[in-house]
Amino acid sequence: MLAGIFLVAICVIVVAQIIARQMETIIPSADQFAGFCLAATSFLGLAYSFRSGSHIRVTLFTQALKGFAARMFVVIALAVATAISSLLAWETLKMVGQNAARGEVTSGLIPIPLWLPQLGMAVGVTLFAIAIAEDLVCAVMGRTTAFEQHELNDSEPDSPDKAPTNQ
Repeated sequence: MLAGIFLVAICVIVVAQIIARQMETIIPSADQFAGFCLAATSFLGLAYSFRSGSHIRVTLFTQALKGFAARMFVVIALAVATAISSLLAWETLKMVGQNAARGEVTSGLIPIPLWLPQLGMAVGVTLFAIAIAEDLVCAVMGRTTAFEQHELNDSEPDSPDKAPTNQ
């Protein structure tokens, strides 16, 4: 939901800047604010996209493997992804904390404490790491992961009471 709010904020900023230019003025740091909103939108949407099966996955190996080998491949991939995303989350949170402690500000016309726009990235990547870790636990326990469940739902034929999806 936050990713959507920041996406709407980008639209509002761009429209406001267009109107301001038509009135021969500018909105100070509008491009910078739109950039901050874009970063927040991108990172805050990661966990939801992962959980809903929207991330691109290369299933070449998992489709070729069956049974235990396929499950182990998924577990290893999720373990690596958990490690990488957790490290990124830790370092991002550390960066936000350091910038807040130092009182760093942005370099635009309107100085903003740097930790504020970085916070969206930190929260988003942390939620992403948690979502991957949750699926890792599911995979290790032999349960269906969130992205596998969405793949199963997408591969099921439409029932007669469902509206056609490809028109």
